[in-house]
Amino acid sequence: MNISRTAIDFKGGRITDDTLYITDFDDPTSYIDLDVLLVEYANDYVVDVSFHEGANNLSVNVIYGSDWEHRVYRKVIERHDVAGLISSIKEAIDIAVKG
Repeated sequence: MNISRTAIDFKGGRITDDTLYITDFDDPTSYIDLDVLLVEYANDYVVDVSFHEGANNLSVNVIYGSDWEHRVYRKVIERHDVAGLISSIKEAIDIAVKG
């Protein structure tokens, strides 16, 4: 299942990496890029979605000030949980926007 481009409002964020919309999360043979999504905000926050092939899951992260060691938010989602992924991305965007 692919995610629709209208499913997520990035609230002014600038998308720099984006394979989110072309990825079929339900197809076990479908390739998933390790860097699924990166959204940068003017307030120095970043929303990152990464695929972890060995664990076959994704993580949604909020990073402030390029400090990847101390994430503001992190949630791990199973590969096939598209609704959970969308929900986690929306939650991360809200955190990033509010700063």
